[in-house]
Amino acid sequence: MRYCVHYIFKNSKVLLLKRKLSNPFYPGIWTPVVGKIKTDEQPSVAVVRETQEETNLKIDNPKFVNHCMYDGDEYWFYHSISLENDITLNHENEQFDFFKRDNLPPNLWSFFKAELDKI
Repeated sequence: MRYCVHYIFKNSKVLLLKRKLSNPFYPGIWTPVVGKIKTDEQPSVAVVRETQEETNLKIDNPKFVNHCMYDGDEYWFYHSISLENDITLNHENEQFDFFKRDNLPPNLWSFFKAELDKI
């Protein structure tokens, strides 16, 4: 699979989403915006689409950070800054919050934390 991951910062804090317990993909954990890249879709397009689908934030200029393989899957990482407060979650997530880097939730996937540390 191919995935895009988007770290969104506001006031030096990173936006994380808590996945619903009913979500079949890593239920109950905190993640940045993450989503599957569609067939023939460019990662830079996918990250904008996934961000809007999962948060209702319209960000059109995320900055590319890294591309890597993990456990047989391909990941493209992006980051951006948002000043918006109007976040609306979709059906995949139940909660959101902005976290300081030194106070991240303990169940943030270590792979995502390691990539966050590179930004």
